[in-house]
Amino acid sequence: MNNRKKLTVIILILVILATILGSCSNDTVDQKIIDNVKTKLEAIKTGDQELYMSTVTRSDYYYWNEQIRWFTEMAFKGIRDINISVDDVKVINDDTIVATIHQTHTNKEKFDFSYPNLFKFEDGKWLDHGYAFESIETDRFTIKYMEGESRVDAFIKMADTAYDNLEQIFTEKPHSNFEIKLFSDRELLRQRTVPSNAWLFTGWGEPNESVKLFTGHPDVEKYVATIQHELVHHISINICNNNLPVWFYEGIAMYYGNAYFGHEFSTILSTLEKASVHTTIEQLENTNIGEETDTQKIYDWYNTNYMYAAYLIETYGHDKYMEIWYEAGKRPFNDSAANLDFYSQNDATLGEVLMEILGLTKEELSNAYLSWLEETDIFEKGSPLKRD
Repeated sequence: MNNRKKLTVIILILVILATILGSCSNDTVDQKIIDNVKTKLEAIKTGDQELYMSTVTRSDYYYWNEQIRWFTEMAFKGIRDINISVDDVKVINDDTIVATIHQTHTNKEKFDFSYPNLFKFEDGKWLDHGYAFESIETDRFTIKYMEGESRVDAFIKMADTAYDNLEQIFTEKPHSNFEIKLFSDRELLRQRTVPSNAWLFTGWGEPNESVKLFTGHPDVEKYVATIQHELVHHISINICNNNLPVWFYEGIAMYYGNAYFGHEFSTILSTLEKASVHTTIEQLENTNIGEETDTQKIYDWYNTNYMYAAYLIETYGHDKYMEIWYEAGKRPFNDSAANLDFYSQNDATLGEVLMEILGLTKEELSNAYLSWLEETDIFEKGSPLKRD
């Protein structure tokens, strides 16, 4: 065999070996992603948070915290028949993969959905790096959005408007490059945020997590109130170190978020009626709004929270009202994703803080609020914060 023939044979052998090795390599990578997802499923079924979080990158602060909450939801909130698998693996480059994750489970009804998830090779293993969303970073926010989202610029503009509005109200500001995730799929937003929640929502925020929004409502201009509402949550919950009740959180977010633009601008506040907000704090504490499915009852709950905030702010002033938040913030951070006594502890904290700041018990505050309710002209005049 002459040298030319030998060289041809060698090249052919190398090509065949490269093809075989490349195939083996891809098969190995595919299996690593499948193994990651299998580990997630095992961790959920055994309630092993440490095992679950071993599959997630620590480099994404917000996603890390969101995954702790999601794991808690899936493992401990009564969700059944859970199965998570990998439908497809697409190699982007040597250390980046997008996998299509397929999930089914039962929570009063059967859910079946898929979504693209990013995996990266990090510290010698493939780790979950969050949703395979597009991303834009502005001077204030990081906006992540699903493929095909056509109104990103509008959401950036509204986020800036909300930021400017709240800068005039609060000393504190959102985190630098605070993250906003835009979901064009409303069911996916619920299933990947708080899957135990009985009703579909438009926006959601939690301590140390991104703001998450469903983008599919046709009247895009009204989203500014939703974004402002969620930014109020981000700011106020950081102030109080997550030590106040959820209904109290919703009150300040409705007041300085939605009501800022007027009652008629809000689907919820436009239904505000005196009879529907005649509610005591004890009744609010005994309401599990996450299990409610009646839309008007959900609206009434939000409106009642708004009215308590309106009473406190209109009676005592913004600065005194905020003292309640700062006083609560002197306590250690209360992790709602990890603390089974979160709600009862924060109910108790509110009672302590009200006495310290206003010299009122919760019962006395309820009685004062109900008396004010009979006299206020807020039902006729609308939001005291409305800006023309």
